[in-house]
Amino acid sequence: MSDVFSLQGSWATSPASGCPSGKPSLGAPLAEQMVLAAKHLDDIELAADIPFFVSFGGVASANVVVIKSSRKVKVALTSADGAAQVVPVDGLFMLLALTVPITAITLTRLAGVDTVVEVFLGEHA
Repeated sequence: MSDVFSLQGSWATSPASGCPSGKPSLGAPLAEQMVLAAKHLDDIELAADIPFFVSFGGVASANVVVIKSSRKVKVALTSADGAAQVVPVDGLFMLLALTVPITAITLTRLAGVDTVVEVFLGEHA
C-alpha cells in the first residue's frame, strides 16, 4: 500500500507596517503531492560530536527529506548526481526532489551540544 506525501499551505512576506517603501507583499500557495512507494521516520539523539549516518530503513533513495532539529546541525546530503553538499539546519529543512533523489545523509551536531533530530524520508513511487 502506498502513501501520499502532501505539503499544503502558502508562504508570504509583507511589510511589518503598511507599505512605506512601496514594495508590495509577496507570496505563493503551496500544493505539492507525491505518491510514495516507501517511507521512513526516525527520531535521532546526537550525543557525540562525530557525524551520524542516517538509516534509510526501507527507503532505497529519498525524494522527500524533512529534517526537524532542536538545535543547529550540519546536514550532509549526497544525491544520485554525486558529491555531498553540506547544509546548516537550524529548525526545519524540507526537500522535494522529483528526479534526483538523496542517497545518503549524515548529521553533525555543534560540539558538545546534545541535539534531537527528527528525520522523515519518502521514496517516490
